[in-house]
Amino acid sequence: MEKAFWMNSWELEGPYTSFHRKDIHPYLIKHLPPFSLEGQSVFVPLCGKSVDMIYFSHFANRVVGVEIVEKAVLQFFSENQLTYKRVGNRFVSGNITIFCCDLFTLTPNDLGPIDIVYDRASLVALPEPMRMRYLQTLEELTPVGALTFLNTVEYAPTLPSPPFSISPRDVSSYFSNYVIDHVESPVLPNHGMVRKFNLSFLIEHGFLMRKLYDSPVRIGEEQMAEAL
Repeated sequence: MEKAFWMNSWELEGPYTSFHRKDIHPYLIKHLPPFSLEGQSVFVPLCGKSVDMIYFSHFANRVVGVEIVEKAVLQFFSENQLTYKRVGNRFVSGNITIFCCDLFTLTPNDLGPIDIVYDRASLVALPEPMRMRYLQTLEELTPVGALTFLNTVEYAPTLPSPPFSISPRDVSSYFSNYVIDHVESPVLPNHGMVRKFNLSFLIEHGFLMRKLYDSPVRIGEEQMAEAL
């Protein structure tokens, strides 16, 4: 998905930003409780205006998000009644920093040390070539020992647009250098996507994953060309 796709989605809003939740995700409260966040630095890629960042900010030392659409960043601060200062592409309010830029341009020096990565709707938002580039970028940005919470949906028949279906087998392949704990997998027969697209099933997966070692994701030349 190119920048124009997401800018258009945030401009139209309504069903085009149905990925945005107005509440804190229940998986987050269950699997990343307050005590697990103390003294930690949390990274939220493709953060949009997620209120999960507010939850993190109450307990973690630092919260760092990245979002390419400035409208979503500005709405995050206004809707949560947070004052902020802007320094270049950084919007800062207390212990929350949001980079308004392309995720793929960030470096470890930009982010600083990261202990936890929170991916609720990022991996599922990206088509295969761009997904590979995203995984490679995360590999470069996160240190050995970092914890990742990943949320995906799996469904059939598959759709050509986000959120894309990503199964536990896919996750095992993508994160082969992680120890993976598959902590959630409820079947959701009443999910809005089931009704809208006449799906035969939909499962919302949750994974807690610890990075064991560095393992660069190798992207073929053809895939890289498609992702750029």
